[in-house]
Amino acid sequence: MNGGTEPSGYYDDYNVEANTISISEGGNSCGYVQFNTSPFWSGGHCYSIQDITDNVDNLYLYHYLKSKEDAIMKLRIGSGLPNIQKKDLAMFKIIIPTVEQQLKISTFLSSLERKVEIEERIQNALLKEKQYLLHQMFI
Repeated sequence: MNGGTEPSGYYDDYNVEANTISISEGGNSCGYVQFNTSPFWSGGHCYSIQDITDNVDNLYLYHYLKSKEDAIMKLRIGSGLPNIQKKDLAMFKIIIPTVEQQLKISTFLSSLERKVEIEERIQNALLKEKQYLLHQMFI
């Protein structure tokens, strides 16, 4: 992972464990927040959040940061190749409720994310079916 929303490429080694939050550091998508479910190689234009304290649920932190992605993107400086400075990101304020509340929130939001993914797959399958049926009509 580097400065974009998709991997820059693939490599058979990694320097960051799975289930880690990353934030794009530079480029047009700087400030983009994502949760990486596989181990990955974190490049020079990607911040990864590791060694999170025990009183913060990793998924809660991801969902919180994702909900504040617009504010994080406003931390950009520069115009040619915008970037976010680590010092500015480190000053970003985060609300931390009790661990029990964090788990409830992250479980609920993760369920919604899975629901959206399922609905998108269904929509794509229906579009393919529609294209197939239209093609059959006009042969």
